[in-house]
Amino acid sequence: MTSRTSQGLRRVRRVRRVRRVRRVRRVRQVRRGYLLVSGLDYFADMLLTVTSVLLLQSLGMGSGAVFALIAAVWIVEGVSEIPTGVLADLLGRRVSVAISFVLRAVGYSALFFSGSVYVAAAGVLLAALGGTFASGALEAWAVDETGAGDPGALDRLFAQGKIAENTGLVLGTLTGAALGTLDLALPQIVAGVSCALAAVLSLRLMTGRPQPPRPGPRPGPRAGLGPRLRESFGEVMTGTRLTLRGDKVLIALIVATALLWLFRGIPGVQWTVVYEGLVGGDLLVLGAMRSVGSLLEIPLLGWTMSLQRRRAAARRTVIVTASTVGALALVCAAAVREPAVSIVCYVCFSTAFGLCMPGVRAAMNERIDSGHRATVLSVASLFNSVFTGGGLILTGLAVGDLGSAAVAWPLAAAGFGVAGLWVASLAVREGAGPTPPVAEPMTEPTTGPMTGPMTGPQEVPAP
Repeated sequence: MTSRTSQGLRRVRRVRRVRRVRRVRRVRQVRRGYLLVSGLDYFADMLLTVTSVLLLQSLGMGSGAVFALIAAVWIVEGVSEIPTGVLADLLGRRVSVAISFVLRAVGYSALFFSGSVYVAAAGVLLAALGGTFASGALEAWAVDETGAGDPGALDRLFAQGKIAENTGLVLGTLTGAALGTLDLALPQIVAGVSCALAAVLSLRLMTGRPQPPRPGPRPGPRAGLGPRLRESFGEVMTGTRLTLRGDKVLIALIVATALLWLFRGIPGVQWTVVYEGLVGGDLLVLGAMRSVGSLLEIPLLGWTMSLQRRRAAARRTVIVTASTVGALALVCAAAVREPAVSIVCYVCFSTAFGLCMPGVRAAMNERIDSGHRATVLSVASLFNSVFTGGGLILTGLAVGDLGSAAVAWPLAAAGFGVAGLWVASLAVREGAGPTPPVAEPMTEPTTGPMTGPMTGPQEVPAP
């Protein structure tokens, strides 16, 4: 009897060990897929970093029109966030990410083949719409597949993700700058081809367990997409409304993060024009300037990741320090007259924003249950887009010359510093996060999102 019991215990331990090994392998596989797709995503988008505004200017767009188009990009993304987030939960996150890359491939290719400002604007907006299909979906897949119960694991996931994004950013920026010296439109077609490749890779890499079931009766397999979409949309809106009503910290975190994106976006529109004259029009120098900050982020993110592993409160310290330094650096970039010093200050500002984001993203994901993670993440991205789009419209009315940073950048610096301190006060790690609020029986509650883009717009969102 004792022998049989010991054999049974050994068998149970062996089964548990095998499951644990499989789990570790699966987590590593998901992480590799997440990092590869994230890096390629940023590579494709950042091919246009140096050339986008210059290309629009060459097509005849003035300062106000450029600000208005980029604001329209943010607003299109904001309006599309909820519907595309619903589709991500309904059709599957893998399909949603693939759709995103396909639409961006078409939009970027239209920019290459077009000599018309109207076709170029249409391509920009189509690429912006495509970005919303991946906003939240890729991140939600990675979090659900690796497990969201360990806040430290989320910090590591998003720090590693930021390193992958920065790698793609650096390679994309330098490649786009080199291609731009030959033709300002050439980076667009390379971006389109890269997005097409990313669509194929996402379908192959983003595999895993089925998404968590949602409560309530489900329509039959033959039901049309329209009824299914309406039902899913109703469920998500109800759950999101209950979440926001019951979590004031979450609401404040969404608004504060949206302000952080807004004040990051204002200098991002102007930087190529501001510094083109200072560097004599050399696109490779501009590309190198933009890449230095992202290269610096990689070792700094590794250091912050180890710091946060040792001390839970380090997340807040990192965000406070980065946002304060970034605000001061942006003021100096606008005020000093020495080109080299101004460039160094702008690089510090760009690096500071990157160091803030992993902690913010982890803080929001700690407050989310799995059921509608992609859609709830899209709610936060909607706030980012609407705030930034509206702010850019007002900035465009106030800034008569894209090359002048005297007014807009000091105001953006003040807002960036205040928003960073506000975010830091809300992003404190508290174990596994708060307990989800109790919802009505017919609805699955969720507890909060993160910010967008991850795949949100960078220097200039889509041009």
